[in-house]
Amino acid sequence: MENKMRARRRSVIDFFDFVTNSEPDDMRIVTKSGNTTVKLANQPSSKKFFYPNIFISIVELESAWICLIFLTCFLLSWFTFALLYFVVAEANGDFLPADGESQPCVEDVHNFLEMFQFSMETQTTIGYGTRYVTDECPTAILLVVIQSILGVLILTAITGVILFKFQSPKRRAHTVLFSKVACVYEDNGIYFIEIQILNMQRSQLIDPKVAALCIMNREDGSGKCRLDMEFNPCHESSRLFFRPKVFRHLIDKSSPFWDFNRKDFEKGAYEILVVVEGVDEFTDSFVHARTSYLPSEMKWSRHFKQMTAARKASTFKLNFNDFTRTTRSFDMSDESASQASRRNSEETQEENVIQMTEFVNGHVDIQYN
Repeated sequence: MENKMRARRRSVIDFFDFVTNSEPDDMRIVTKSGNTTVKLANQPSSKKFFYPNIFISIVELESAWICLIFLTCFLLSWFTFALLYFVVAEANGDFLPADGESQPCVEDVHNFLEMFQFSMETQTTIGYGTRYVTDECPTAILLVVIQSILGVLILTAITGVILFKFQSPKRRAHTVLFSKVACVYEDNGIYFIEIQILNMQRSQLIDPKVAALCIMNREDGSGKCRLDMEFNPCHESSRLFFRPKVFRHLIDKSSPFWDFNRKDFEKGAYEILVVVEGVDEFTDSFVHARTSYLPSEMKWSRHFKQMTAARKASTFKLNFNDFTRTTRSFDMSDESASQASRRNSEETQEENVIQMTEFVNGHVDIQYN
């Protein structure tokens, strides 16, 4: 029983260590959570970009700022129209002693606080009935029309922002998990970089696609360069994302890691950016998730352990602990893919020479006999 409790406690710790990466992200272009750390310097005035695209600019803000903006809009509109109603009522003499003949612009209002309450009731269409605009003041009626239209516009804007915020691709991206590390291993003399991706949501991602690029320093010391990388699914491609998928990058002559040996992978200056895109099957919304890998997260001569599925009744259960585990490949040297390719080519040539020599010698012997 104690061993089971220890195993469970350890598995929970592994899970949170996997999700909340404790390593510093100061040197990353893209953090493990998918946020970018790139900021523009000496950029033009932000007003030129904010006002023409104000809707997207507001959506990109934090939720607290969005709530503050719309709360300010409501309070400011209520106060402004209350002030306008108060000025119209004051001009009409509503706050003077009643003479029994004149009718007020706004019924049952005696001070500014009650006028503010009337303004709120009008814009929110509550309309308790005790306060209302009479037909004595066309100006007050016009203010009611303008305030009603403005209230509808504000409600429409906040509804659109909230829906857009909930349907943002980054919201769904939190349920798409990337492996904490990337593995470099050899398979039949061919070198690969592989990553593992898991969909935590019950709704599947339809036709997921993985794109990647590598940011590294140029060999001539002129700065950083961007090199595209291809990641293909390890097994047969599927349009659904039912279980964890392993994606591999072939290290060939077109790869930026063709001349990288073990030391270069573990101590080099580069960053691999990985992006997953797909469509959620329930909401039909676009999903966009991304992460990055630094040299400290590249594991040499290892590959991911396949997650085991256990059948229980009519369902299959996957062991999540296997998602964070890798197994070692003992037959991989520390040389680069290019060195291994040349060595294999030389060994193949030597074998061909030996076979040809044996064939010639045997043929001569046969002729001699």
